[in-house]
Amino acid sequence: MVVDDAARGRGVAGLLIEEALGIARRAGARTVDLTSRPDRAAANRLYERLGFRARRSTVYRRTPG
Repeated sequence: MVVDDAARGRGVAGLLIEEALGIARRAGARTVDLTSRPDRAAANRLYERLGFRARRSTVYRRTPG
């Protein structure tokens, strides 16, 4: 999810995440995972304020070919 620069700092991201969590809850999801680059410090602080906790994981990516 990306919030337009003009709307940042107004709580839009938090509202969007809370809505997504509500949808997940109503659908019966037991957990919700998200990924974020370590250099996105503000976003990572937001996720922690919203109750997300960092997990140890390894992400792999490959381009085809």
